[in-house]
Amino acid sequence: MKLNNVRQIDVLIIEPHPLFREGLKRVLEVDSRIRIAGEGESGEQLLPLYKELQPDAVMIELNLPQKNSIESIRELIQQFPHAIVLVFTVEDGFSHVSEAIKSGASGYLLKEMDSASIIDAIRTTVSGGIYLHPKVTTEFLLELNKLSRHEFTGSFIQKDIILPYHLLTARETEVLQLLADGLSNKALGEALDISIKTVKNHVSTILRKMGLKDRTQAVVHALKNGWVELR
Repeated sequence: MKLNNVRQIDVLIIEPHPLFREGLKRVLEVDSRIRIAGEGESGEQLLPLYKELQPDAVMIELNLPQKNSIESIRELIQQFPHAIVLVFTVEDGFSHVSEAIKSGASGYLLKEMDSASIIDAIRTTVSGGIYLHPKVTTEFLLELNKLSRHEFTGSFIQKDIILPYHLLTARETEVLQLLADGLSNKALGEALDISIKTVKNHVSTILRKMGLKDRTQAVVHALKNGWVELR
């Protein structure tokens, strides 16, 4: 990766279909800041190629032949905890999204996306954010809230919650938890006895401090880091 005035992002593509892989390469190469570092067609190739190429991001098809992509992602994250992985698929169900996020993926993209959105997703995740396609975001949060009403021991959260006081104030941490609970701005304001304007200010500050674009990214990031409880 080149760190000059224009930051080059090296991307590894794991996609079993040659025609689609070629099309994706052409879409990404339209942006001069993105370089295709390498490509593969199966889960078995992910770890060896990553070790060899050390890319900034990996784009991987969810449904791979032979070795399962979720298993491949887990294996990669175990050895390279800071690896950036974006799942790229036609599957938009909650179970697929949750498995991808729990495995360590930082992004979930649908193949119906336009080129600008794909490139934006890569930049967002490489910069430390989380990217979920808007089509899956609402269902994802709704299902998380449903799960919170039942006993849940999945790996979205750590056993011991570590409040992010290194980054947020106590009030902002409280707001972040209520965002994870699925509260709207109005409901959040009523819960804390503050105005909607104050709520919006808190949310904007949280997003700025976390370097993220929207509350969905903030909630997913907080869940993965054990900053909030799934309750």
